[in-house]
Amino acid sequence: MTQITDQSWFYAPELPKQGEAALDAEETRHTKAQRLEPQAKVSLFNGKGQVAIGSLIGEGKVTILETHEVPRSEFSLIVAVAVPKGDRADWMLQKLAELGATTIIPLKTQHSVVLPRETKQERWQRILVEACKQSKQAWLPELKPLSTITEALQHKADLKLLLDQNGKPLAGLLQDRPKTVLGFIGPEGGFTDDEKKQLETAGCVQASLGKPILRIETAAIALAAAHNLFK
Repeated sequence: MTQITDQSWFYAPELPKQGEAALDAEETRHTKAQRLEPQAKVSLFNGKGQVAIGSLIGEGKVTILETHEVPRSEFSLIVAVAVPKGDRADWMLQKLAELGATTIIPLKTQHSVVLPRETKQERWQRILVEACKQSKQAWLPELKPLSTITEALQHKADLKLLLDQNGKPLAGLLQDRPKTVLGFIGPEGGFTDDEKKQLETAGCVQASLGKPILRIETAAIALAAAHNLFK
């Protein structure tokens, strides 16, 4: 059986189990950028656990040689996070995908400075795809639309966290290896007292990543990295 991590990865959301697969224009450009010759072996993934080994047979065309189903981890992380400024949001999404976050929820809060338009979703989705290709992960994170705290709290979790410098050490809270973790990360100005009360009433435990005051994207990535250590 061929190792699925040995080849360059390409995204094919409509991936057949056999026969031929077609790459979209952007993925086809990537095969050209990598100077891949006809008959070169490549890996295709659909973002939902299916990965195929294939052989290039022409521009944007791949013959499927074998397929694999990669089971999803029994541990999942939902990151509900205020949107940082500029390209910091892009970088955050990239790293969350690399670290295997299951769901990403951009948050709209009282102190939010950035409220991205719906058109951002397409760009962000592409960033997640590229991150999964680079890190060779078969499952794409689910990217939710801009949501309120109330909407984000609809997601069920075994452990709900409110990231706060004065909270309990995060490592201690993750030691029992909860299957689903939902973490809330506020904007630069922090959550308001009313928002904190809402989160705590919903069962969120204040969790600390240490003494330093972290930027939004740093806190999100630190949460995902810590979660990886306990799953």
